Amino acid sequence: MARLVHWDTPKGMGGQLFQITPQTINGIEAYIRWAEYEVPQNLPRYLDRLAHFMALYNQGVARKMSFGPLDPDGKRTELAWRTPEQGIRRISQAYYLGWRVKKLKHGHYRLYNASKEAYFIEFGISEVGFGENRHVPKRRIRRPVRKLSLIKTMRFMMTTKAYHRIWTDIFRARHTYGGFTQKVQSPAGGHMRWETITEHQAGSVARGNVFHGRQMMTGLRHSRGSWQRRVPNQGGGTYRGPFVRGRGQRLP
Repeated sequence: MARLVHWDTPKGMGGQLFQITPQTINGIEAYIRWAEYEVPQNLPRYLDRLAHFMALYNQGVARKMSFGPLDPDGKRTELAWRTPEQGIRRISQAYYLGWRVKKLKHGHYRLYNASKEAYFIEFGISEVGFGENRHVPKRRIRRPVRKLSLIKTMRFMMTTKAYHRIWTDIFRARHTYGGFTQKVQSPAGGHMRWETITEHQAGSVARGNVFHGRQMMTGLRHSRGSWQRRVPNQGGGTYRGPFVRGRGQRLP
């Protein structure tokens, strides 16, 4: 039986990369904050590492969504339209292993899938058409693995201390005139994130909730064997409100 391989370990890593956790990203963020004051010339290196690990995590989520039941003969039609959450059926390994990360330049990475079935799965296209007497739906069913994996990556980053460093760029098609660009950076307190705490700290939060008349588990959860508390992000700039001086000024 095939084993799920989340990502291709980058060259020069010095060993197999088994897991990317919030602690992994927090460690990179600590290096970034240290470099900002101590060795600014090394700052691009750590920012590049952060972008790379985000791309690798995105690759792992996309591959997990593509790692459905193996059907090499393509005869199990009941598996044909599985959703990304269920795991896309694998007739071959081309689509599942086709999710790759490519470095375009320093700090710039791209997740792509060059397999021929990737387009059909992402946009819900059927090679044989739809409806009539065929065993296919009457309309196309999108299974946007690329989009959903990015959403999961953003949600993962919200549990880390580096979420404020994410910039989201939205562009219209390159061949059209004009276009729209949006750049968003989270200021301090701009979002809530889950922070891992000890069992003793979780008890203190629970008692505080009861004392103030709230539900005992408000802002608390138990996930993957550890307690987590919902807290505002620390942010990376001094921006505290919606007003920005000067048209087109970037947020710090």
